[in-house]
Amino acid sequence: MKNKKNRTHQLAGLLDIPLDMVADVPRFIMNDNKELTIENYKYIEGYEPEEIRLRSKHHRITVSGKELQIIAITDEEIFIRGTVSGLSII
Repeated sequence: MKNKKNRTHQLAGLLDIPLDMVADVPRFIMNDNKELTIENYKYIEGYEPEEIRLRSKHHRITVSGKELQIIAITDEEIFIRGTVSGLSII
C-alpha cells in the first residue's frame, strides 16, 4: 500500500499534475470563513449545525463552526455554508 502511495506521489510530481487529481486526497476551497467546498470525500458521518463529520478515502474530516449548512452535494463534492471556525483532518 505504501509503495502504491509513493508511486502515485512520484507520478503526480513527474507529470506536474496536482496530487488531488490522481490520489483521491481531499481538496478544500474556502471563501473567507463563510463557505467551504470539500472535494474527494466519500460519505457524511454526522451532521449538526456546529459540526459536520466526513470521511475521505484515507482521512476523517471534521468541520466545526456555527450555523453550518450543507448547501449542495455531488458524488465528489460537498458545499458547506456557515461560520467555519475549525477544520480537522485525521
